[in-house]
Amino acid sequence: MRLWHLIQREVPEHLRTMMLMNVLAAVAMAALLWIVDLASKAAAEGNVSPRLVLMFVIATTLIAVTHNYVLTTSSFDAERMILNMRRRLFDLARRSDLLTVERIGRAALHTVLIQNTQALARILPLLAIGAQQAVMLVFVGGYLAWLSPPAFLIAFGFGGIAVMVRMGRAVSLRRMLRKVGDAESRVFNGLTDLLQGFKEVRMERRRADGVLHELAEASTVARTANSMMKTQWGYDFALIESLFFALIGLMVFVVPLFATGYYEVVVPATTAALFVVGPIATVSYVAPMMTQAEMALASLEEMEQKLRAPALSAAPEVGSEPPSSIALKDAVFAYPGPDDQPVFSVGPLSALFRAGEITFITGGNGSGKSTMLRLLTGLVPLEGGALLVDGIPVATERMQAYRDQISAIFSDHHLSRRLYGLSHVDPARVRRLLEQLEMQDKVSVRNGAFSTVTLSTGQRKRLALVVALLEDKPVMVLDEWAADQDPHFRQVFYETLLPEIRARNRIVICVTHDDRWFDRADRIYHLNEGRIDLTRERQKEEL
Repeated sequence: MRLWHLIQREVPEHLRTMMLMNVLAAVAMAALLWIVDLASKAAAEGNVSPRLVLMFVIATTLIAVTHNYVLTTSSFDAERMILNMRRRLFDLARRSDLLTVERIGRAALHTVLIQNTQALARILPLLAIGAQQAVMLVFVGGYLAWLSPPAFLIAFGFGGIAVMVRMGRAVSLRRMLRKVGDAESRVFNGLTDLLQGFKEVRMERRRADGVLHELAEASTVARTANSMMKTQWGYDFALIESLFFALIGLMVFVVPLFATGYYEVVVPATTAALFVVGPIATVSYVAPMMTQAEMALASLEEMEQKLRAPALSAAPEVGSEPPSSIALKDAVFAYPGPDDQPVFSVGPLSALFRAGEITFITGGNGSGKSTMLRLLTGLVPLEGGALLVDGIPVATERMQAYRDQISAIFSDHHLSRRLYGLSHVDPARVRRLLEQLEMQDKVSVRNGAFSTVTLSTGQRKRLALVVALLEDKPVMVLDEWAADQDPHFRQVFYETLLPEIRARNRIVICVTHDDRWFDRADRIYHLNEGRIDLTRERQKEEL
């Protein structure tokens, strides 16, 4: 069972202690029944034994202590295990390639990394309690068998029926859970379309109606599946409760007809049967949760395998010298379609980018400019050719160290409020950069974060450039950065900012359509249908 193997691997420290506590709780419960039997007989004779009172206090205290230990320890271990799994998956996602993350999808990643881990965190402590109650059943059952074998057989026969009823629903429960998970993923995707595409949705009634229809349909499926699942649990609970009432009736009215001398133990046997009801109900309630836990864990392990397969080594190599040049040589790449047939390909691409130079990449929409940047920054693996640094191919294990030397602002750049990776920022320098980018009246930096990122697209890109300049890396990649700027600041960008970055001996790479400033570039590569148009290339260098 993968859940047990996971617990043994991730949190083995407390397993023996928890098993011991489960046994102690079960022994204390059986002893408590025996003490109650003795105390009731003494009370019938008009006596109260201080010794039995002390034993009762010890037994109940031991039960409370062991229950508390199992619950708190299992909760702590569950959260620690979930933390370890999330860290591992987050790291694999960080080290995976862009194509894998895009192929998996945001909804699937969100479901596995958030919802499935939360489900495990909720279920694992309940499973620990279920295991404790199962051990308690063994000891209480032994005590009941000692009192009356027929009573034991009837009690545990009914208990077995109750557990089988719950377990028999496991298959349908699994189907319902899958249906709910799929529906929740559809809701997440629809909500993403609504929020991230709010302007487009607001501009077109039919588009808005389509998004809302998808959200409503997915929400209805989720509601129906959840309602059916909860209704089934309600039926099961009512049935099991009725079985236990029937059990008490059998213990009081039927067993005495077949068990000689049962009248002498009817009270302790009935009491023991009542004590059996709670553990059996807990076990029958927890048993189907094993299905949920196994499904959640299976999804987590499947996601881990998907992310692990393409994950590259993230161990950075310190002390790397700033590159004097980077290049693509006969680079080839194709986007796979649904049947693994290429839907768009680029290459072979050969291009050189030198320190102290500004290189423009131009071309029409769909010409392959963004794909070329993905290859150049190592976000997607080459299918052929090579990525060179100072003429030397970048090995797979060196790819992260290579990427660590690049500051990139892509056309769909996400701007975080927090300045991740910049632990010590000079406030004076931040102030100068904000003034230079004409953002000092709109944004400030406090406690390692921008005061706001609720700005226009062009202003957010200016803040992204602030971050890139603070990182001060040897390679600067800017994808259509100036496209969202006003005419005044577009001029500032091409005539002031880019020359300043180049003057610091940086490799500057810009995707642009602004032919008015083409003369500012030291070299230009023009892409057409996934290839460099040699007839329009300027200052071509042989590699």
